[in-house]
Amino acid sequence: MQEDGRAYEKNWPDLPIRHLILADNDFIVFLDNEYDVDWSTTDEFDQRPQTEEEKKQLNYILNEMAHAESYPCHDISKHIIISFKRQIGESLVRAFEKDFENAKLMIKHAQEFIINRNIEQSRYMYLYASAVAALGAAVTGLILWLFRPFLIGLTGDPLFFCLLSFLAGVLGAFLSVILRMGKTNLDFNASKHLHYMEAASRIMAGMISGLLIALCIKTGIILPIFSKIQSTHSAMILGGLISGCSERLAPSIIKKFDGSKEK
Repeated sequence: MQEDGRAYEKNWPDLPIRHLILADNDFIVFLDNEYDVDWSTTDEFDQRPQTEEEKKQLNYILNEMAHAESYPCHDISKHIIISFKRQIGESLVRAFEKDFENAKLMIKHAQEFIINRNIEQSRYMYLYASAVAALGAAVTGLILWLFRPFLIGLTGDPLFFCLLSFLAGVLGAFLSVILRMGKTNLDFNASKHLHYMEAASRIMAGMISGLLIALCIKTGIILPIFSKIQSTHSAMILGGLISGCSERLAPSIIKKFDGSKEK
C-alpha cells in the first residue's frame, strides 16, 4: 500500500528518489535522479519462498524492463520520459505482487508509448528542418522579386528566372514533405543531426530538380510550346515548383538523355 506524503522516507531513508512510483512496507519502486527505474526491498521480502516459475517470471520481467529502458529518449521532454519510465516501474510493482500477466501488459504499453512518442519527435525534427529551409527560400525569392528590375538588368532574364526556379524547387520539396509526412518512415534511433541532414538532402534534391527543369524548359528540351507563346519564364518557375514536389520528373529527363545517346 502506497504511503501518503513523504512518510515513506521513514522506512526507506537515503534513497535517490526523483519520482516515487509506489512504496509499502516490503518494497519501494521509484525513478532516481537520472530518471532510471530503481527499487529496494526488505530482507523479509527477499527471503519469502518463491517457486521456480515465479523466479522465472520475475527474471523475465526484469529483462523486459531493461530492454524497454534502452529505447532512445533523447530529444524528448522530461514529462514524457517520466510517463514512460513510470509505466515500466508499474510493471515491476505488478511483478513484486506476483501479477505477472499485468506486468507484461504494462511493459508492452510502455514500449508502444515511447515508440509513438519517438516517431512524433522524428517527424517534428524532419518537418522543422524542412520548414526552415523553405522559409529561407521563400524570403530569398521575395527579395529577388522585389528587386527584379535591378537584378534582371545585372544578370539578365535567363539567369534571374533560373534562380527563381531554383528556389521554387525548395518550396516544391517542402510541399512534398508535408503531403508525405504521415507516410514517411523515419528511424527514431537516428540522431537529431541525421534527421536534419535527411531533410536538407530532400530540399537540395528539390532545388537541383527545379534548376534542371527550368533549364530544360528554357532550352526547349521539354514543353517547347511555352517558348512559342512567350510564357517561358512562368513555365520555368512552375516547372521548378512541380519538379521539387515530385522526384520522378528529373530522373525521367535524365533517362531521356540516356535514351537519345543510345540511339
